[in-house]
Order: sequence, then structure tokens, then C-alpha cells
Amino acid sequence: MSLQENSEETTSVKTRQRLYPSLPNADRYEICLPVGSSREGLRFSGPKCKESPNSSQVGLKAQIVLLEEQRKELLSINKKWAKEYRTMVQYYKEKVRYLKAVSLQDSSEEEAGDEGEKRVTFHVKKADRRTGEGKAAVVTAEEEEEAEELRLLNSTLTRRGQHQHEEIRRLNKALEEALCGSRPGGGNGETLPDIWKHQAEVYKEDFLKERSDRERLKEKYLELEKRSRKAQEELRLLKSQVIRMKPTHTCSCVNPAKSPAWDICSVNRQQRRYTADSKC
Repeated sequence: MSLQENSEETTSVKTRQRLYPSLPNADRYEICLPVGSSREGLRFSGPKCKESPNSSQVGLKAQIVLLEEQRKELLSINKKWAKEYRTMVQYYKEKVRYLKAVSLQDSSEEEAGDEGEKRVTFHVKKADRRTGEGKAAVVTAEEEEEAEELRLLNSTLTRRGQHQHEEIRRLNKALEEALCGSRPGGGNGETLPDIWKHQAEVYKEDFLKERSDRERLKEKYLELEKRSRKAQEELRLLKSQVIRMKPTHTCSCVNPAKSPAWDICSVNRQQRRYTADSKC
């Protein structure tokens, strides 16, 4: 075999038939061309191949790389198939157990169909009632706690205002005593402006502090009142939903009493109805 024929066999580009067509991006080429070269130049340039004795080694390296890629691909496929096999085994085992349980429950469900339906309906109503009452109790407890905090804050501010009024009366009394005890020709005339200035500063400070406390209390009261109205509206909606909520016994099965999951379907429909009412 000539060197040109060997180079044509090793450098010819062949699209292989894939072993696993379902995997993406698996088309490979059997050659690694150097930068700036082309397939036609390698295929038809006989003298150039004779001048480059390493062309056969390049082809062998390309085949080795291709075989390594195929080996990696096969290993990955084997792993995927093993994982899929374990998943399918688990799935069919669970399905077999479910079918066995269904076959065992058919006889008992046929005998106690009406009684089981009434019992499940009662439990569903009871669970819905408990859920609505629990939510209402939580909302009521939060509102009571916030109202208690508001009452405590109001009492604190009231006591603070009383103390401030007492302090104002005391300062007024001291000012009156100072004015009554002062003489026209004495040196106390120089201290009166200082006393008045100090009294005005005290009044201003007390007024600003009381006004800021009053504004903060008013804002918090408005916020709590808004939250209280919202909670009362939610409580009213929950109570109306608990009263109106009735389990539907319709099912897609021909005989709901024989279906192993008819009660689960009923509960799911009630949950969807409750979600739709909440969004509205």
C-alpha cells in the first residue's frame, strides 16, 4: 500500500452511522486537520504527503482520539441506561404495590361505600372547619395583641403628658413666685429675661416632644386600624367560606365508591375552589 493510499484512508472524512441516534451532537469526524489545511489538499496532494512522513501518525492519533470519545460516549450511555433501569424498576414496583392494594380494597369499599362516603364527608367538613377556625383564631390573636400594645402605648403617653403638665404648673408657680419676690430697684431685673427665656425653651421642648409623640401614636393607630379592618375582612371571608364549603361527590370515575383515590380528588377540588375564592 502506497503512502498516498494510506493518507487517503486515514484522512477521508466519513460520517459514521451512530450507535445511539437519540443522543445529540454525536457526529464525529475521523481526522484532525491542522490549521490552514483542507481535506482536498490532503486527499489529492500526493507529493506533499510523500514529503510529510508524519501524516500517517496524524491519522492514527485522530483515530485514537475518536475511539476515546466513543468509549466516553458508551460509558455515559451505560450510566444513563442504568439510572433509567433503576427508575423504571422502582416505578413498576410501586405500581404493582398500588394495584395490589386497590384489588384488596375493592371488596371492602363495595360493602361500605355509603358509610365510607358519609364518614369521609364528615372528616372533610371537620378539617375545613378546623382550618378556617384556626386561621380566624390566629388573626384574632394578632389583632388582640396589637390592640393591647396600642393601649399600653396610649397609657404611657397619657402618663407622660400628665407629668409634663405637672412640670409646667410647677414652673409657672416658680415663675410667679420669682416675679412676686422681685423688687423694681433691685438687681433681679437682670435675671427675669433669663428666666423667661428658659421657661420658653422648656415650653417649646415639651410642646415639640408631645406633638411628635402624638403624631407617632396617630400614625401607628391608623396603621393598626387599617390592618384590623383587613384582618376582619379576611375573617369574614373565611367564615363565609367555611359555611358555604360543601364537598362535591362527583368524580371522573364510573363508580366513585370503587375508585381508590376518589376522596383525594374531592379534597383537591375543594382546595382549588378555596384558592379561587381567596384570589377573588
